[in-house]
Amino acid sequence: MKAVIAILLLSASAQVFAQGPVAADTTANKTAGHYQQQKTQIDNRVADIRQQNSAWELQLKQEIDEVKSNQQALSARLASKRAQLAALNEQLVELNQQKQQLTSRYQLAVDDMQLVQGAYQKALSSLSQQWQQSPTSLIEGQRQQSLAVAKANSSFPSLKQLNELVDYAVDDMQMTAQVARTSAAISQADGSVSTKELFVIGGLMAATDTDFPSFIAFTDKLPTAITPVDSDVSQRLKAWIDGETQLLAMDLSQGRMLPSLAQKQSLGQWVKDGGEVLWPILILAAFGLLIALWRAVVLLYWRPLAQLENDASTKADLQQIKQQLQSVSRVPAAKVLADAIVEGSSVDAMDQRLKQLMLRQMTQFERGLGFIALLAAMAPMLGLLGTVSGMIETFQSLTEFGNSDPKLLSQGISKALITTQAGLLVALPLLLLHYPLKRRAQALSLNMEQQSALLLALNLEQGEGHGSK
Repeated sequence: MKAVIAILLLSASAQVFAQGPVAADTTANKTAGHYQQQKTQIDNRVADIRQQNSAWELQLKQEIDEVKSNQQALSARLASKRAQLAALNEQLVELNQQKQQLTSRYQLAVDDMQLVQGAYQKALSSLSQQWQQSPTSLIEGQRQQSLAVAKANSSFPSLKQLNELVDYAVDDMQMTAQVARTSAAISQADGSVSTKELFVIGGLMAATDTDFPSFIAFTDKLPTAITPVDSDVSQRLKAWIDGETQLLAMDLSQGRMLPSLAQKQSLGQWVKDGGEVLWPILILAAFGLLIALWRAVVLLYWRPLAQLENDASTKADLQQIKQQLQSVSRVPAAKVLADAIVEGSSVDAMDQRLKQLMLRQMTQFERGLGFIALLAAMAPMLGLLGTVSGMIETFQSLTEFGNSDPKLLSQGISKALITTQAGLLVALPLLLLHYPLKRRAQALSLNMEQQSALLLALNLEQGEGHGSK
């Protein structure tokens, strides 16, 4: 306000100085009146402003007091909220700890439930597979249906389901110690299905109660009746069923070996499984046996030469010996010695003739024996060749089709070993026949050599006797 007044005064002064002296008074009066009016207005305005300022100050003071009061209340509320927050934080910590404990307990419970459920499902699968191949399934066939329903349900088992599984297992254990009679639909070898009376012998085996009993083999579909090829097995089983004996041959293979009772490999099937390499082995066997039979007949037909008389001292005695030798039959050595005796020949000439004739006859003695030995040596080699070829084919098929079934591999190896079996079966008899035939030929050759040496000695003595005369 003071600044406004000062400005008004300056403006009035400027107007006064700007006018002349005459008009100065008039102007001053007007100015003073005007100034007084303005001053009054200014004073009024100042009073209003002061009044307003006072009101404003009072209001501001009230507001400040109110703010201070509110600040104290807010501070109190803030302290209260902070205390509540601290309490809530403590509760949150406790709740987090409880949550962790509950989560840990929940996880343990989930793990236990998963363990129980896994053990339950494993027990279901194991028992289902076991009962599918167990003879006791013929007594209570509904167990498989119950197990199938339980396996289809993937939820956690109830206490009732657990107790039911335990009851099934206990009942099966009890049935394995009993011999029970029952009836069931059985598949026959020709594919027909009929209901048969059965003997269920514990958990080991089952058999039909018929005139010709059959064993029961368990498959994925219906149980199959298998009648043994060996009638003695059926007779013993029938005798046990009729109560005639207490002895019973048990099938401990759980039915896996039963198909072999109904399958008896024939010679034709054996030859077919042996493959193309088996035919040369069989041909060698036929040739070897024929040659061995022929040489056995010939060598046994021939007889060794009896001991010559050693008291001859004249030329007539040699001729008599020759006649005696020519009259002997079935003695190759007698023919050799008779052909070597020539009238008027020297000892050296007779010796040369004997060597020539003996070599020729020894060849006859040994004829065919070397070929028998060759066949006996070739047969195992051909068998080994067939085995190697069969093994190569088996592994090639496994490589191409990617089948790792041990049963397929064992079947291939079994067929591949047939040729080795055949080779040994051929070689062993040929070797056994070759040895006595060889010994027989050697005995005839030795007898011929001994008698030829004795003949030379007689001829030499005869020559010395004529020289002394």
